Amino acid sequence: MSNTLKNKGFKAHKSRNMRPNRSKGIKNHAETTKPVPNRRQKSQENKSGHWIWGIHASEAALKNPKRTLHKIFMTPKCASKLKIDSSRPIRGAQINIVSPAEIDALLPETASHQGIALACAPLPALSIHDIAGEAKGLLIILDQITDPHNVGAMFRLAKAFNAKAIVMQSRNAPPLVGATAKVAVGTVESVPCVHVTNIANTLLELQKMNWRVTGLAGEATITLQQAFQNAEAEAVVLGAEGPGLRKRVRDCCDQLAKIPMPGGAESLNVSTAAAIALYEAVRE
Repeated sequence: MSNTLKNKGFKAHKSRNMRPNRSKGIKNHAETTKPVPNRRQKSQENKSGHWIWGIHASEAALKNPKRTLHKIFMTPKCASKLKIDSSRPIRGAQINIVSPAEIDALLPETASHQGIALACAPLPALSIHDIAGEAKGLLIILDQITDPHNVGAMFRLAKAFNAKAIVMQSRNAPPLVGATAKVAVGTVESVPCVHVTNIANTLLELQKMNWRVTGLAGEATITLQQAFQNAEAEAVVLGAEGPGLRKRVRDCCDQLAKIPMPGGAESLNVSTAAAIALYEAVRE
């Protein structure tokens, strides 16, 4: 018998009769046994679900007929504060009166729920034509702004300055629930939001619909006040802190404008810059 055959025979004999080593045993066990999720894994699973928490965000969702509710959890104190009769379902969803600790167990560890949490469905999707068909008013376009706190702040600003809608890219956009909805203090329910595949192409489409597109850029040669002269249908484009607007997004704007900063600050927080830009847009 050749050495090759001997080696093959030895390997076959070894795989039949010898006990698998530890690494193989762990691998096989993982393939056949479903692991029990720990608290951190459960928290991550809950985070990916559609949960709204916090008094203002939850109250607005409860009052929004377009929001489908699945489950409602609240403490006795919260039910009393909101004057809710726990024996009466809201749009088919039963109200569960629970302790704060029971709500804690449903949500991420960082969630400040204030005694209420809702399991719900996303709001119905909208298209750019749904909100921009009439070329009048103000639109807010977010280019790669994905931080939930910044996005939540944008909803508050949109409500404050009566913007028709917020437009953002669907890829990497934060869910409009959880921390985003909490920071937005209920305005997610009343400010329309459109998710698009490509921001630059959307800007070109808005221009065809007679919207003037103004991008915010620190190196621009004109100020916001100059840019918003004779404002009627304004789409204001805001980029992420640091990188700002992407090149093709910049190229698809009708104009770029800057915030004058005589004090010499290099940049502003995106929500602060947005507040100044929106004020100038509506003022003009």
